Amino acid sequence: MAVYNSPISYSVLTVVLPDIMSSGKPISISIQPLNYADIPACARITSSAFSVDPHTIVKQLGRKPFDMYDISRSGFLDTLYRKTYIYVKAVDDETGEIVGHAGWAFRGLDPALVPWNGPGDTKPAGEEREQRQTRNDETEKRDEDEDAEGKEKNSIDRLHALEDADMQFWLSDLVPSDTPCIFVIGLTVSPSHQSRGVGTALLRYGNAIADDLGLSTWVHSSHQAYEAYKKFGFETTRELDIDLDEYAPRGPTEGEEVMGKKGSGKWGRYVIR
Repeated sequence: MAVYNSPISYSVLTVVLPDIMSSGKPISISIQPLNYADIPACARITSSAFSVDPHTIVKQLGRKPFDMYDISRSGFLDTLYRKTYIYVKAVDDETGEIVGHAGWAFRGLDPALVPWNGPGDTKPAGEEREQRQTRNDETEKRDEDEDAEGKEKNSIDRLHALEDADMQFWLSDLVPSDTPCIFVIGLTVSPSHQSRGVGTALLRYGNAIADDLGLSTWVHSSHQAYEAYKKFGFETTRELDIDLDEYAPRGPTEGEEVMGKKGSGKWGRYVIR
């Protein structure tokens, strides 16, 4: 995931891991606005869900940090206050636990028409300063690494570049620039609550907003989420078929998730749609 100089400043997530095809026992949940106080819990859900995604595991093998907790947390802090973004959390009515979250960004629409509702609290003091320092530290570390390697891109850098280019082409060339629309920028369900209707509820919430405003919705979908989005009427306009083994600096170890058969020594192919 990377940040782009586009109307969507918080990265459109390349990978989303909702288990929308509900097959377990459904639970009663409430969809509520996401607050600053909820960010740590939601970032942990993101980190946990992505920890078993082969595509993310491979990207974490690079020399640059790719920590999903930090990426998620920074994204929320950067955009939660913006009125062209809507973030919600799914709360288990019985336990009060946050079991999933989702976000949508609006492009080309009058902000006054966006049904924005939140956050209900204020950004914790010192967050802006902490974010700037973290970014400065990461930039210095990256510069040091590049100097040490003669500024030669390694295989994971090439993977990031490939996906960044695909994302930019999607945003600038595939999505009509003269028509207002909505982007799904994240939809994640806690692994402990997948297959229980949480992803379905979150996706329906966003689709209802799109229907009320008469807007189309776009998503840069993960391999795993494709069937779920297809079930809800999304159609594929482009595919990026990635051979993870072409970019991974090593093969999978025992216990690591892969796209193909476990024990094959291969990460497998990953398709972003």
